[in-house]
Amino acid sequence: MRKIRMGDLIVDERPLMIVSLSPAGLPGVPMKEGLTPEEKYQYLLNHSENVMRSVFGRMSEESKNVFMDLRNSHLHDGSGPILGVVRTNRYGLGDDSKDKTKETEKLLESTPEDFKHKVGRYTSVYKDLSRVNHSCSPNTHRKFYMSSFSMQLRAARDIEEGEEIFTTYTGILRPAAERAEALLPYGIKCTCRACLDPASSDPIRAAVLNRPCVSVPMVREAGARPDAWIDPAVQTLARIQEEGLEGSEEYYKTLHQLYNAYVHQNDEKKALMYGEKLWVANLAAGEKRYDAFRKVELIKKSPQWMIAKMMGGLPVVRSFI
Repeated sequence: MRKIRMGDLIVDERPLMIVSLSPAGLPGVPMKEGLTPEEKYQYLLNHSENVMRSVFGRMSEESKNVFMDLRNSHLHDGSGPILGVVRTNRYGLGDDSKDKTKETEKLLESTPEDFKHKVGRYTSVYKDLSRVNHSCSPNTHRKFYMSSFSMQLRAARDIEEGEEIFTTYTGILRPAAERAEALLPYGIKCTCRACLDPASSDPIRAAVLNRPCVSVPMVREAGARPDAWIDPAVQTLARIQEEGLEGSEEYYKTLHQLYNAYVHQNDEKKALMYGEKLWVANLAAGEKRYDAFRKVELIKKSPQWMIAKMMGGLPVVRSFI
């Protein structure tokens, strides 16, 4: 084992199986009349199991064995053995991989409202990635890339030697009670610091989720620091680091706010500091990276820098009594 730096690639793996997130062929499923809601649900589970079994049958014997060795936490809810493994170990492929063809749009018309958000989306199961445990303060990002048809796992922050690698199975900024409910199907009762002390953690996470928009003010109050308007973003970043939320999108978005703010301030040192962090955070999250984040000469050519330079800072509002 070695120390893993933020942004480092940990795993790059192609899936064992990819299946539709919605019950396969849902609009075309011949549903019997007079079924109770529970019977309809079981009917759909059986249909999905049959569809996934046909996919499973095309896998190599080695892949089949690896797949069936994965954990199944859906042994008693009506799921078949293959569907149970998929539901326990799946990772969604995200909006980048959503099917947006005309056929999918047409399919939406005949899809029940409860399932429309799943149409055109896919989920995937992996040999190694599906074994990564959950944390409400994960130290990694994961993202699927169509170009390599693989999912990458990268460090969201520095990971010390001997430290376990975690991902997340639910929204980490949700209240502890909601996270606990989302983890029930996995058979997980999380005992992390945030879940054990929600009275302290929940308000911090809510503040990060509802962080204020930081925009350049038109004027500066007399006696105020020139960069006082940036304080809310600095406070958000501190909350993120306190809670270990570098695995959330709010982390790189807050760094982007701070980078832009200090470019507006013509503060070369801090713009570069946050720009470097932003570049690595975007690498970890699979977001776009620009040379201007790390090069002074490009920062100084940006419109924000040049406009602020021309204006000579924010005009000061003076109060008279």
